[in-house]
Amino acid sequence: MAALPINTKVVVLLVLGISMVMFTIPAGKADDGLKQTILSVYFHDHSSGSPDSTVRAVVGFPGKLWNLTQFGTLFVSDDPLTEGPDPESAPVGRGQGIFVTTSLDGVNTHVSLSIVFTNEAYNGSTIQVQGNSDQMKAVREYGVVSGTGKFRYASGYVTFENFSFNSSISYAVIRCNISIHHY
Repeated sequence: MAALPINTKVVVLLVLGISMVMFTIPAGKADDGLKQTILSVYFHDHSSGSPDSTVRAVVGFPGKLWNLTQFGTLFVSDDPLTEGPDPESAPVGRGQGIFVTTSLDGVNTHVSLSIVFTNEAYNGSTIQVQGNSDQMKAVREYGVVSGTGKFRYASGYVTFENFSFNSSISYAVIRCNISIHHY
């Protein structure tokens, strides 16, 4: 193979050097357009088994009581969401999803939930929540894995806190704190 003229060698080395510099210097931080939203909503959870229940066990192991602490019990939910803890406060949307008791000891529950907004500010937008946590804790945390509408490409987390519980009618108010980044 014939040797390259000195000018060609210099050009090749110069191009290689510039290429290496271009691919090793990090790009400046671009404005990615992400917004942050932090809000709280309240789930109104009726699980009495009456016709107005918003949470229902739909399947479980034969011969076992289908309840929140029985491994393998699958529930569906369609809870109303409001701005405040009072059921008469302004409606925000619905909490629709499934959850299943996933640990043999009945402590952990896997949740796959859509927060579906119907209020004027976020109408038609959703936040997708998913995760596994200890359902006996006062505060449970789940990941936000996606969103739609005004919350497109959402990521972040939510926490659920028991706000109040009336055992005589199986009615719970659950505060949901949402912290997300989205476009």
